[in-house]
Amino acid sequence: MTPLFAHPGHWLAQLLYLAPVAAMIGALLWARFRGSSEIDEDEEV
Repeated sequence: MTPLFAHPGHWLAQLLYLAPVAAMIGALLWARFRGSSEIDEDEEV
């Protein structure tokens, strides 16, 4: 089981690179979710 945890610094560095990507995807999904809930189907433009 030692090889799995041999280089936690490498895992941490990869997670730091992944964090902004995950945040951007989360923001886009949140905006899409919020935007679709505010649309009124009966309203004509």
